Amino acid sequence: MSEPEKYTVGVARCESYDPQEVKGALALALERAGAPEAKGGSVLIKTNMLSPSEPDRAVTTHPEVLRALAGEMRKNGNAVHIADNPGYIFSDKGKLLRMTGVGALASDGVSVGLLSDLGFRSVGKDSFKTLREARISSRYLDAPFVINAAKLKTHVETEMSCCVKNIFGTADTATRKKCHASASQTALAEAITDLFVIRPPDFNVVDAVFSMEGDGPSYGKPRNTGWILAGANALAVDWAASAIMCYRDPLNIPLMAAAASRGIGPRDRSEIALVGAEWSDMPSWGFKKSTSLVWMLPVFLRGIAHGLVSLRPELARDGCVRCGVCGRVCPVDAITGEAGAYPVINRSLCVKCLCCHEMCPTGAMTVHRNFLAEFVVRFRKSG
Repeated sequence: MSEPEKYTVGVARCESYDPQEVKGALALALERAGAPEAKGGSVLIKTNMLSPSEPDRAVTTHPEVLRALAGEMRKNGNAVHIADNPGYIFSDKGKLLRMTGVGALASDGVSVGLLSDLGFRSVGKDSFKTLREARISSRYLDAPFVINAAKLKTHVETEMSCCVKNIFGTADTATRKKCHASASQTALAEAITDLFVIRPPDFNVVDAVFSMEGDGPSYGKPRNTGWILAGANALAVDWAASAIMCYRDPLNIPLMAAAASRGIGPRDRSEIALVGAEWSDMPSWGFKKSTSLVWMLPVFLRGIAHGLVSLRPELARDGCVRCGVCGRVCPVDAITGEAGAYPVINRSLCVKCLCCHEMCPTGAMTVHRNFLAEFVVRFRKSG
């Protein structure tokens, strides 16, 4: 009996964003992954432009990776469009494109913009587990070929942000708020997976040259992890990315577990053919995971983790500019305050989704750990 075909993930070392180094590493990762050729058509590169942040902060996919990827697609005569939907509050398209460096990539055959530029369409699927329907970018749904160009980051809600999570940006604001309006990490993971299965990308590339560690996806710290990853299956690429973050069992990450349970990709590392490195080469030792603590608990406790090990938003007034952003992004209207006043969090309404932390432009809305959360962290460090 022949062995079952494995999911192929191609990886290549890349220590800097020097254009020539990135170009060579990306071409090598694509070759090792067996990237399909999209010939003579149109390619949409769904990037990560979460916010108008400078590339060296590791919040967004670096423009040099996008430049090299667009160049590879242009070799076969494809028109390339690079786009994303930013966080709810970032409506200044020009500022977003300028600060992320994506605007500078526009050239003959390469255009840039937002996934919202052509509007959204309502989509429903029988396979949905959390959502009833979702409004998804028409540009994304209609693209003949989609490359998902993710940034490897930690995330205080989903623990890791990579290929599967990057598809969250294809939905409109109302749908994304609906996904966040739950105190359950499992429900959020299932909602994101609902969005993913609507239109899985045709290919995936990960910028892990510099990744984000700590409390991502907006206010963690850049770390030189030195990889570019590529593969046709998003979950398989996320397995390799989780190895960089030093996860022993990626299925401890609720989003990856939700995706694997629906047969979206591998359920075990043995199902993946890693080309370009050994698994032991991948970890960035000492990588600081997000404050999310479910992965630290024994398996039998994880079902009640959110009632015991609590993370909640807390305002640091010294950094607050009283802009009102936190109130606008809260999916359950738990944050109020008069114009120019400090925000007030209604704890009885707050679902601890931490959207306010993610979107706060100054980082003043911080993440607070309760007593048991602090105990778990200290216990693990002492062990």
